[in-house]
Amino acid sequence: MAVVSRLLLATNRKLFHTNELLGKLLRKNNNYALQNQGMVRRMSDHRVMEVTASRWQWHKTKDWLHFYVFMGVIPAGLLIFYCNVFIGPATLEPIPEGYIPKQWEYYRHPITRFISRYMSPNIQMEYEKFLHKAKVISNKRELYKLKGRIRDQIRDYEDYRYWSFKEGSAKEIIELKQAIDNRELDA
Repeated sequence: MAVVSRLLLATNRKLFHTNELLGKLLRKNNNYALQNQGMVRRMSDHRVMEVTASRWQWHKTKDWLHFYVFMGVIPAGLLIFYCNVFIGPATLEPIPEGYIPKQWEYYRHPITRFISRYMSPNIQMEYEKFLHKAKVISNKRELYKLKGRIRDQIRDYEDYRYWSFKEGSAKEIIELKQAIDNRELDA
């Protein structure tokens, strides 16, 4: 009977309406789930597997995030602990005569001194580089002014051909001289 009911229910509920005797026979031998819902198989009690989206990518991302955070946080925490406990902050001392303190000696904490000494640029050196750039710009400005004055002098006195000279051919000059001479002779 189970094989017949399985085959008939697999073809859908239309068989119940066409043959009433078959429907009555099956209703007596099957439970409520088979009569109203069609074929439902639950192998172990009433547990049904829920199909959901995978959370594997989220768990993997979370694992990598924890891994890299702790790869940085644990050594940094140990370094800070070591510096605070065993080295300690710097104390002020009188400066000896003629000694010029270095840039990193102005900071109190050893980690700040390390960063100032090895990772950040020297403040005095940066200032001197800025002054050099300002001097170069000033020199260029002075040269442009001098170049303008030279151009004006050459244009005013016409004693050098660099800026005010206009090139022409000798033929045009000869023709111009002949035209001027012809005018003088006619007048």
